[in-house]
Formats: sequence, structure tokens, C-alpha cells
Amino acid sequence: MKILVTGGAGFVGSHLVELLIQKKHVPIIVDNLKSGKYSNIKKFIDGKKAKFIKMDIRNKKILDLPKVDAVIHLAAIASVVESISNPTYVNDVNVNGTLNILEFCKKKKIKKIVFTSSAAIYGNLEEKISEISIANPSTVYGSTKLTGEQYCKIYSDMFGINITVLRPFNIYGPRQNDTYAGVISRFSDRLNENKSPIIFGDGNQTRDFIHVVDVARAFYSALKYKKRIFEVFNLATGKSISINELAKIFLIATNKPKLHVIYKKAIPGVVIKSSTNPNKIKQSLQFKSSIDIKEGITEFAKSQLSK
Repeated sequence: MKILVTGGAGFVGSHLVELLIQKKHVPIIVDNLKSGKYSNIKKFIDGKKAKFIKMDIRNKKILDLPKVDAVIHLAAIASVVESISNPTYVNDVNVNGTLNILEFCKKKKIKKIVFTSSAAIYGNLEEKISEISIANPSTVYGSTKLTGEQYCKIYSDMFGINITVLRPFNIYGPRQNDTYAGVISRFSDRLNENKSPIIFGDGNQTRDFIHVVDVARAFYSALKYKKRIFEVFNLATGKSISINELAKIFLIATNKPKLHVIYKKAIPGVVIKSSTNPNKIKQSLQFKSSIDIKEGITEFAKSQLSK
């Protein structure tokens, strides 16, 4: 199949493109390279395993792209911090860009979309999150993702497009930057410079970290899902750890246990607790994360230190 992957040169997108090629599909990558890197996909383009179009998803020329068999929409501004400092821009990309993609699918009669939402739509819920938990975003970023979901539901209902929505929790792994699971990148960068890790807040905030390789597998499963015309899934391991625990793992993995954590004032709007039960995605998509949190983070920390 020919599959349009927006944001395909990015952290998650490049891993997904690699998996699609392994599965004998032809990815058509659309990316403006603002946060994505051409180096992430160069070998696929040079090997003629994928095609690349440099374009912003807000560009109306999107509507003139050739028809494909399916769309995986990853392109977005995924930074909570940027949504605080530049909310209009983040809204423009995440909401109007998504509308552009939906219009493209309507115009070309494309019947399958996988939309990337976020666990940020839930805001600061204290209980274990499920797909039926009340959405109450505490940031502009979370709000833009919830709006994107709502537009997807409308287009699915009105035009019969099969849309599967994934709500990833904190993604980490090779090729990542501060946008995804930014605390991991920041810890890694500072420890590589023999500096103490910095935690914003008291460090008791919890996160469910999921490896990017597992995330790519989940997106591929979502691509094949057609049981219901519109469906939403949380994407996580189901196991959360505190940022304090994360710092300990990094200090041990990098053999720097004598460095002490530096605590700074918490960032406004940042979620305190984040956890979910992944039963729905296990049952419907037959997806289960395969990389243990501690093993994955330890491997990542060591690989970054060796660079």
C-alpha cells in the first residue's frame, strides 16, 4: 500500500516509516523539517524505499497530492512549553493542519486515517485513566489534540472515513528530542556533560514511558484496524514511574550515582500523574508493549552516553 505519513521525518515518524518499509509498504513522507530531520529518512529515500515531500501540513497544496491508500497523521507541534509561549502557532499547526489532512482524505476519497492524539487531553486526572475518562486538558497543546479528535469524529461520521485515534503517553527512544518525553533527553544531555539532572517540581510526578519501537508497532496495528469506523485507544505500557525513579535509573545506567538531582520550580500546566490501563488496545489491536521501561531507559541512557 501507499501510505502518506505526515511528520514522517520526525522521531516517531521515522521509526514508523522504517516499519512500513519492512512490511513491504511504500511510505509517502510529508514533513516541513521544523523538528524532523532529513537524516532520519535519508537512507530510505536514497534507496527508493520511500518518497519525500517537503511541505507544511497547513499548506493548501496538500489537497493536490496524489491519492494514497491510507494516511497516518503524526505531524504536529507536540511541545507543551511551546503551546504556552506561542499558543496561536501551535493551534494553527495542530488544528488547521489536521483539518487540511481531513479535507485531503475527503477530496481523494481515502478511507483510512490513523490520527495521533495525546494523553495530554486528560489533563490532571488523579485516577487511572481509561478511554472513557473525562477529557479535561490543562494546556493549549492538549486542547488542540482534543479538537483534532473531535474533527476526526465529525469527518468519520459525515464521510464514512475509518479513523483510528491513538493517544500516546510518554514516548522515548533513539532519535528523540525534547518534544517527546523531554525529561529523558534533558537528563541524558546533562549527564553526558557530567552535570546533575534537573527536575521541575518535587519529582513525585509520574509518567508511563513507552519505547518508540513499540509505538511504531501500535500505529501499524491501528492502520489495519477496521472493526469500527471510529475508535480511540490509549497507547502506553500500563506501568508508571516517578521522575525521581527515572533520575535514579539514569544515574546508575551512566555510572554517575554521586551526582545529586537539582530541583526547580514546576512548569505550569504540566500533568502531575499519568497512568492508564492498556486493556482496550491489547484486546482490540492485539498490541502489547514489548520493551520493559527500566531496560529500555537503561539502554537509551548508555547509548547516548557513548556518543
